[in-house]
Amino acid sequence: MKYLLITIAILLGSSPVLIAQKPPVKSPENEKFVFLNNGATVGMIIKSVVKADKQRLKLTDQQLPKAKEIITKAVVDFNEGVKTLKAAGMNQKKLRTLALGVEDEKVKAYKAILTPEQYQIVVTQHKKVYPESRV
Repeated sequence: MKYLLITIAILLGSSPVLIAQKPPVKSPENEKFVFLNNGATVGMIIKSVVKADKQRLKLTDQQLPKAKEIITKAVVDFNEGVKTLKAAGMNQKKLRTLALGVEDEKVKAYKAILTPEQYQIVVTQHKKVYPESRV
């Protein structure tokens, strides 16, 4: 068994000591979502948004991975922003400003992967929720 671990370590270009000492990578998707007290994680929110956007925008298989990446970034940014706001004193105006900023970035990132028709759906919906947006 020891020789097997050493062989694997040599093949991977690392020593067995380094392999055993690597800490597990903490995924942001396993973090608790700050606004929900029902045990929902960031990953659950991401899956829900991806599913909704896939239906709403009729995303293709080629668009889906990049869309998931964009959504993941937006959800993680929002979650971290709310944590910061809670620590610094959160109010409705600050929360709205945070949400607007995160959603604006998401819409801008979507532009690169969506067709003009799909993007128009995103912008129209975004303007309904955030009329003060400059997207």
